[in-house]
Amino acid sequence: MIAALLLLAAAAAGDPQTASQWREQATAADAERLEQWQQALEIGRSGVVGAGEGAKLMARAPLFATDAALAGSDIPQGLYNCSITKLDGDADGGLPYIAYPAFKCRVVDQNGRKHFTKLTGSQRTIGWIDKADGKHSVYLGTLIYHYENTLVPYGQTAKRDQAAVVQRIGSNRWRMLFPFPAYESKIDVMELTPAE
Repeated sequence: MIAALLLLAAAAAGDPQTASQWREQATAADAERLEQWQQALEIGRSGVVGAGEGAKLMARAPLFATDAALAGSDIPQGLYNCSITKLDGDADGGLPYIAYPAFKCRVVDQNGRKHFTKLTGSQRTIGWIDKADGKHSVYLGTLIYHYENTLVPYGQTAKRDQAAVVQRIGSNRWRMLFPFPAYESKIDVMELTPAE
């Protein structure tokens, strides 16, 4: 299944040597969301603190800090443990803080670009990470469910499009910030650490 996903991703994304950079690829909606990552993170943090669960944020510092980004956002290729936390769920029954167990993700260097795949879990994302500046890279990808064999390319279905700011926050620790996702939260924060 993993091999099939990688083949689907390669076919959908095109040749990495000729692919456009993220600003040219991003939909208008995703470009706007990416510009608002700090606002989304602050709103998400406020929702968790307001619900009396602020200690959960502090316990994982600096994962949820607005100013946590360090120089060198370019994540090395390799296999990662990637855990997703959803902050400030929807008012209609959503929880303020949901932390999922770590999944497996893979980063592959392909001709100077980074290809990212979330390998396990019921919801997976596949796409490309491009450098933005010294402290930020940008991920654009598409959502695929574990039971599907067909990948909908990025930019064709807004609710499947995935956009995140990628930052290094420790010596071997990165995060992907998905501001204002289509479902369940104000921001999704994926923590990535190398798998041993």
